[in-house]
Amino acid sequence: MKPRPGLALGAIPEDNGDVNAQSDTNTVGTQAPVTRTDASPEGVPMADESGVMLPGSREEMRFLRKNSNWVNMIIAILACLAVVAVVLLIAPQPEVDSQRVVDYQSIAEQSQDSADFDLIVPEIPSGWTSNEANLDRVGESDRTSWYLSFVGTEQQWVSIEQAKATENWAENQVDDAIAAETVTVGGSDFQIYRTEDAKEYWVTGKGDTFVVITAIASPDTINAFAQQVAEQLK
Repeated sequence: MKPRPGLALGAIPEDNGDVNAQSDTNTVGTQAPVTRTDASPEGVPMADESGVMLPGSREEMRFLRKNSNWVNMIIAILACLAVVAVVLLIAPQPEVDSQRVVDYQSIAEQSQDSADFDLIVPEIPSGWTSNEANLDRVGESDRTSWYLSFVGTEQQWVSIEQAKATENWAENQVDDAIAAETVTVGGSDFQIYRTEDAKEYWVTGKGDTFVVITAIASPDTINAFAQQVAEQLK
């Protein structure tokens, strides 16, 4: 039989698109292992075998974009708050009195008819004002108390509370202050109580009427108020 053309013994096989190509391993019947590497379009691996995000990978870009949204949001909120703060600072503020002022002498005249004792109405130093004056009921009893509050210079403050009550009522007005000393001013004895925050209570009484002076002020100022209380309590 004649040999077919193109199939002569020893002829080089025709190139058929690598169909006949085999590895040296395939020649002995064993398939060679195939190694696959996931890569980005630029050929850079996305992550290594341990799952660690690699610099420049798609996962890193996605992570950065996700977190940058939160950062941008926080920056925007802070910027809005800053604008609001500036607007509040430059906006015109209403003009109001920072300190309440009352005409305590007129209030005393109006209240005297409702009181069953003579109300103490002291003269106050120059620069001082009264921010409260009222005649009110003592607790749930039928008795009344006369209360005055004065604000002075250099953050000084003095209040006077007067009531027809008992000595126990007067002692309850000093809170947790500690008894310090007894002084005589204007012929009246005052028991002085002091606190750690420099507040003083001066307590005195005549008959069934008691007066408690509460003050954060200089000694001369407190003494001046005590002098008037003693004179008007007679």
